Amino acid sequence: MKLNKIYNGDCLKVMKTFPDNSIDTIITDPPYGLSFMGKKWDYDVPKVELWQEALRVLKPGGTALIFAGSRTQHRMACKKTGRPFIGIEQDKEYCKIARCRINATRLEPKKLF
Repeated sequence: MKLNKIYNGDCLKVMKTFPDNSIDTIITDPPYGLSFMGKKWDYDVPKVELWQEALRVLKPGGTALIFAGSRTQHRMACKKTGRPFIGIEQDKEYCKIARCRINATRLEPKKLF
């Protein structure tokens, strides 16, 4: 692993070549799972395996800046916990909005494109 280098490649494959506890900071803007402009790469949020690998290479006390879409950030947490959806909201109006968003994610992939 070379220091101060930007690697171009599949992040999961590249991280697997790094030693444990070798990275000070991770900055990432992963797919949001919105199917942005019909792009296949943005159909879903990253798999749990990616985050496990990121934690493996991150040094103890290291930092991670992870961007996420406000409409789909909960899906990353759900994948990690194995739950289909999690959420707690006091505001009844926002609960209606959240239910609509959850129902929208249950669409078949072919309906999103």
